[in-house]
Amino acid sequence: MPTAICLTPDRRYFGPALCVAAQIIDCGLPPAADLFLICEEADVWPHFDMIDEPLRGTIKVLVTSFDDVTRNLPTNNNGEHAITRRLFLDRALPDRYDRIIAVDSDMMIVNEGLAPLVSLDLGGAIMAAATDMISYMDFGGHLAQEFQAYRASLGMPPDVLYFNNGLTVIDRAAWAKAELGERTLRFIEANPALCLRFEQSALNALLKGDVAKLSPRFNFMGDFMRLDLESEIRPNVYHFVNRPKPWQKGWIGERRFARAFKEWFAQSPWPDFPDIQPLEHEAPVNQDFRRRLLSFLKTQHFADGWQA
Repeated sequence: MPTAICLTPDRRYFGPALCVAAQIIDCGLPPAADLFLICEEADVWPHFDMIDEPLRGTIKVLVTSFDDVTRNLPTNNNGEHAITRRLFLDRALPDRYDRIIAVDSDMMIVNEGLAPLVSLDLGGAIMAAATDMISYMDFGGHLAQEFQAYRASLGMPPDVLYFNNGLTVIDRAAWAKAELGERTLRFIEANPALCLRFEQSALNALLKGDVAKLSPRFNFMGDFMRLDLESEIRPNVYHFVNRPKPWQKGWIGERRFARAFKEWFAQSPWPDFPDIQPLEHEAPVNQDFRRRLLSFLKTQHFADGWQA
């Protein structure tokens, strides 16, 4: 199936997005897939034309404007609209692509990468996405009550799982037919106080769990990294949902993640980015949360076929 794998960074994430793109290529870009970086002209870093092959020869940079769909939106906590760009990839991409895989720029792609998602059976759903820690916290996380209240505010029943929008597999025709991009924008504009997580909040409120479910292999995020679950889940995609990111000052996660970004940038046109030293930080594993979450994962059916 002709597939467009898309990163949509603003200027702050342009370099990290290129690093993620290089990882996707290193893991093996499927023959049916093309890799896009879609942004506005002001987002492109100087010396981009100096990046090495195979990245330069593989990635397709599509420079466009999103002003017509973002000008009336409130910004998120970081003062930007870039995360809403993926809502309109169906408009921006060439017509030949039937499937869209949208990827956040704060991820790390490893092992077999995104290849299994090109042929993923969506089972008639508009999109596939992985469950967020906002639902998984129910099994012992310290923010369980806060996140339960948040989901309820979006009109989600307690047993409906809230998904993370950082990596999604989209049926382009179904998305366009449902006018999901436009409806999501209207929801954000009408309910800014509810959309604490911007387009992710709005999509969850609109779809209420009607998505094909990806396993944590394709969105190993947040507290998964603190629960000693890496060997069980064998992730293809790490997602650094919290701040600081591995390339930012104050990163307190494992040094290997910060090192991976630093080593890539050392061979890039921007060798001094990022100039940071990660902090030493170790937190004890919440064994009860780990046990209960793993038990729940064993009851779930995932579209990508992973089993706990």
